[in-house]
Amino acid sequence: MLNISGIREGVVLDHIQAGKSMDIYRYLRLGELDCTVAIIKNAKSNKMGRKDIIKIEGPLDSIDLDILGYIDHNITVNIIRDDKITEKRTLHLPKSTILRLTLSATIRLRKREP
Repeated sequence: MLNISGIREGVVLDHIQAGKSMDIYRYLRLGELDCTVAIIKNAKSNKMGRKDIIKIEGPLDSIDLDILGYIDHNITVNIIRDDKITEKRTLHLPKSTILRLTLSATIRLRKREP
């Protein structure tokens, strides 16, 4: 079994659709940051069958987590401080907005009906 150690301060992105972690790595521009990143691909999951996980160790202010709701609103964001999960955030798809991606594409999200 593979063992990846915990992080002292940072973020764990859990419940990422299997195979999508590298897309999120690029969208968050994690390669440009001076922090430790662990990517776990195709981990077993009771909830999803298979999933990806990203662990990011470092200050939270350098990571734009808002974009995650557009990419995959099923991702769970675990905020880690002093080796403990201090907050769990579930993402929600915004009701109406326009997001311009660095790929020069525009995603239009229409207002969802209740």
